[in-house]
Amino acid sequence: MSKALAKTFAALLVAAAAALLALNGARVITVSTRLLLAAIITTTVLAAVSTIGGAWTEWREQQLGHRRELVDFQLDATLWAIVDQVGRGLDYRDLGIAIYRTYRRWWWPFREGLRRVQRVRATHRPVSSNIVFRPGKGVLGRCVETHAVAAYDLAQMYRDLGQPTEDEWADLPPDITLNLSYAEYLDARDKYAVVIASPIIDDGSTQAKVRGCIVLDGPDGRFADLNADEVLALLNSAAQGLLRQVL
Repeated sequence: MSKALAKTFAALLVAAAAALLALNGARVITVSTRLLLAAIITTTVLAAVSTIGGAWTEWREQQLGHRRELVDFQLDATLWAIVDQVGRGLDYRDLGIAIYRTYRRWWWPFREGLRRVQRVRATHRPVSSNIVFRPGKGVLGRCVETHAVAAYDLAQMYRDLGQPTEDEWADLPPDITLNLSYAEYLDARDKYAVVIASPIIDDGSTQAKVRGCIVLDGPDGRFADLNADEVLALLNSAAQGLLRQVL
């Protein structure tokens, strides 16, 4: 939004300066030398900035494209490693994996959110929700809030709950609701089965900081397999490998 406003303002400045130069050249109006010089400098500088900005944007998009390809490769490799580790008929196409990072909006820096950076969707279960995650909300939000692995067999948990009403949902503890609203619970209830989230921890400063999480989405009946220490180690290894690339 701020970039769009800046570009709009710059375009208006260029248009005004160009109109001023044109009218002065046609002798429709007469402007002072100082104002004329200012108009010339404005159009020249903004044209140069636009050209340089376009070149940098193109370079950045190319770099981001290469980075996405590398991240996709690493996420795919992690899924295949998990399939190889678990065995016993686990299908790669039943697994999904995603990277989320923490962020703060510049106009409201007091509240932290979670934004998905990249995702490999489970092709046998191509689902999506409208939940806006933040620390404390959902499995991944709980992972970031507690700075620890969060593993939930959502399918079994929701079967045990039955069909709670909105009032009954409001009375449940946060360990069950994961701070989801009733509408968000209804949105996610039939979409996700096993969800494992592992924190992405940055140890690059004097105090360790959770920068996001890596989330594994698996099929019903596979909680014990996907919550095994060997799988968690694979997730943690992938998370630390992707830390400097996407966060």
